[in-house]
Amino acid sequence: MVQGDARERANAAALRAARGWLLGIGLAGQVEELRFEGEDDPVPAPGLPKLLDRLEKDFHDVCDLSDRVAILLRDPEQTPERVARIAVEVDATEEGADETERVARRIAQLAFGVSSGLRPSERVQRLDRAAVAVLHPPRGIGRPVGLVNDGIELFTRHAPQLPVELGGIICRMLIDRNVNVRFGGVTLRVGRGATLHLITGEGATAWESPVQVSDPANATATALKLAGKSLKHIRATAVAEWGDSRT
Repeated sequence: MVQGDARERANAAALRAARGWLLGIGLAGQVEELRFEGEDDPVPAPGLPKLLDRLEKDFHDVCDLSDRVAILLRDPEQTPERVARIAVEVDATEEGADETERVARRIAQLAFGVSSGLRPSERVQRLDRAAVAVLHPPRGIGRPVGLVNDGIELFTRHAPQLPVELGGIICRMLIDRNVNVRFGGVTLRVGRGATLHLITGEGATAWESPVQVSDPANATATALKLAGKSLKHIRATAVAEWGDSRT
């Protein structure tokens, strides 16, 4: 590996991690403020503390790895063993940056879920736009990564939290298009259009655009309960797949 290439890759990874960290921290701060502004109880934000801890750890790990690459490159004796170690460290730096960005996207997804439980306002709209910018960054800033590629991770431990996480998933599905999310025998589907379908053993329900996300989120939570799915089962079986026209 050429020294300049290794240094450039490590620095670029650290920059991506820093950007993901800043975006995740900013979104989380807005979520914490807004979810307490309703007239009723605060809107749940399941998993937010864990995501923030993970974001912090991933970011600092990437910075430490990038610094270690710089130290290794300064050594005048670039033996084959040292060059091989540098290559491993650079790969780890890039993988850590990927994970930092993934956590930021999970926070953006949760922000959508929280906003779906709030009354419309300009602040809620700004939160949604910021979440979209994290998931689909402007050209030259980053690349969009869909729900299928990120996978689904649910943190719900109590029934009132489930519609929030489902709301975040539904928002990402509507952004990505052509995505199916399965929870055992209960399926959410968005095709190439903006129509959302909830499919169960009892039949199907459709919501046309514009979708009021809280409605299908609550309907899906109810369908899962009627199907006898425990929260543990839902967390374990949730999977996102591209629709037929994408595969």
